Amino acid sequence: MLTPVFHRNGVPISVGRTQHIVPARTRKAVLLRDGGCAVPGCGATRHLDVHHIVHWSDGGPSDTWNLVALCTHHHRSHHRGRLEISGNADLGTIVFRNQHGVNMANDGPRPEPPEGPPPAPTSEYHPPLCERLDMNYVSFVHPARLAPFTRQAKAWAARHAATPTS
Repeated sequence: MLTPVFHRNGVPISVGRTQHIVPARTRKAVLLRDGGCAVPGCGATRHLDVHHIVHWSDGGPSDTWNLVALCTHHHRSHHRGRLEISGNADLGTIVFRNQHGVNMANDGPRPEPPEGPPPAPTSEYHPPLCERLDMNYVSFVHPARLAPFTRQAKAWAARHAATPTS
């Protein structure tokens, strides 16, 4: 039989095989420990699932060493066979492998978020017009075919520039 690990106030955090559903206190401890999705390179900190590394159906306990925070994308990827997870979460020795068995290395801790407001813009923002392009009015002409039209346009401009207006 597994002995639960107790928190300072006597409330069990790790509950072994007594509960399949992770208790709220254990979930909170795992989320605080992991700080977001534990998959290297993933910055998700919301909509996280607490996943059994050794699945419950395979005898895995609901102890913190066997629980890891995953975003819904990586949780689904794992259960679809695209992400392999092994190791001990409490010791920080979790290994993630992609569907080809390649180790997804952890490049260190997540960077700290920037402090303070972003810098002021250096120029005025001009948004796009967001108008739909009507392909009925778009045509592509080879530059060689434009030469006669260019000569005609220049002649027309010369004629009309010399014409006095009243």
